[in-house]
Amino acid sequence: MLALIMQNLSSGFHDFIKEAESSYIEQVSQKLSEHYQANGSWQSLKEDEKNWRRLVGTRKGPEENKSLSLPTDTTGMSQLLQTQRRLSLYDVNKEVVVGKPRMDERVTTQHIMLEGEVIGWLSYVPSQLADQSPANAFLAEQYQSYIAITFAVIALAFVTAWLVSRHLVAPIFRVNQGTTQLIQGNLSTRVASSSSDELGVLTDNINVLAETLEKNKTERSKWMSDVAHELKTPLTVVRGQLNAIQDGIFKADEKRLQVMIDQIDGMSHLVGDIYQLSITDIGGLSYQKSSFNLVDLLKDISLGFKVKTDELGLSLVCEPLYRAENTACVVMADRERLTQLFTNLLENSCRYTYASGKIALSVSNDNNTVEVVIEDTSPSIPEHDFTRVFERFYRVEQSRSREHGGSGIGLALCKQIIEAHQGTICAKKSELGGVKMVITLPNHNSRSR
Repeated sequence: MLALIMQNLSSGFHDFIKEAESSYIEQVSQKLSEHYQANGSWQSLKEDEKNWRRLVGTRKGPEENKSLSLPTDTTGMSQLLQTQRRLSLYDVNKEVVVGKPRMDERVTTQHIMLEGEVIGWLSYVPSQLADQSPANAFLAEQYQSYIAITFAVIALAFVTAWLVSRHLVAPIFRVNQGTTQLIQGNLSTRVASSSSDELGVLTDNINVLAETLEKNKTERSKWMSDVAHELKTPLTVVRGQLNAIQDGIFKADEKRLQVMIDQIDGMSHLVGDIYQLSITDIGGLSYQKSSFNLVDLLKDISLGFKVKTDELGLSLVCEPLYRAENTACVVMADRERLTQLFTNLLENSCRYTYASGKIALSVSNDNNTVEVVIEDTSPSIPEHDFTRVFERFYRVEQSRSREHGGSGIGLALCKQIIEAHQGTICAKKSELGGVKMVITLPNHNSRSR
């Protein structure tokens, strides 16, 4: 690039000088023709060098002949480049009058005309060919300036590139360090974000990923601990009963065997729930969906629970299921999974509702959804636990939940089932004093119209 700039400068500058000198030579040639016409020969110039200098414009003085005007140099280049000092005058026979003894081949020669006849020759050395020419000196200075500027620009570019690269590489280096720490298992690592561009978004996503991995690791550890604890308790009871029978402390009667059977049934139920949750997580839980009336399913389930609630001294209120406006609650779902869902919810209500309490089951529908509400009387749970009751192994009150046989998996499984049906489930404070479970499912009856 620098070479092209210098070549262009040299070419353009020499063209400009050549044009300026050509114009000046034309004027000098015209003045010499006038001088020859006035004097009839070149003898006065040959004998008087001062007269030659005044004529070509290298000397001015009060003694200058007023009738002999100087050549007009509109650009001032002839004075600057000292063109007058490179002029030579020859007569018609090419004999020197003023200047170099012989006409050089490398000089530019122009004839001097008077009334159509050649009366002499004017030659000059072009500026770019002259030794120590001001034009060449000017170009040399410009070349040096351009070279200095080029090196300065290159140095500045290197410094700027270094600073910019450090600015760009620094966040990339932090991201690389952070991901390396995550790969090594340090899930508490967070990458500092210092921008809002794409790299900043990537950094935020990495931090979210790290937080999710850390949370999953914590939950997995808690999960394993809870599973081990839940299995250890019934195993300890069964082992204690067997050891006591073996040592002769207890007899292997029906009562002792029933205790062990109950513990084994509890473990089987827990293992079954864990298995269903695990296959749901990996997408292995199959759903055989079909269209059916949800009210009919709820009626069947409530009739099955009527005996249990009577034994516990609870009243089961489900009159809204028999209202005419609620008979067309059609859903597209897996009947077996929804049976499992509502059975778990009613089991929870029976387990945690005080004696002589009440459980209410109702249903409603609109154009888009079918809503099922299961609520009970006291006791309730703190409001900050309404969202956490659907977490695996979470218990509002650990000792009381275990006393009633709860494993903390039932509601987590309910949430998995309802989400697989594109529905929702949430816990709220019930006006009856206990907990209200609200379940919504898409209304298939309105979609099929």
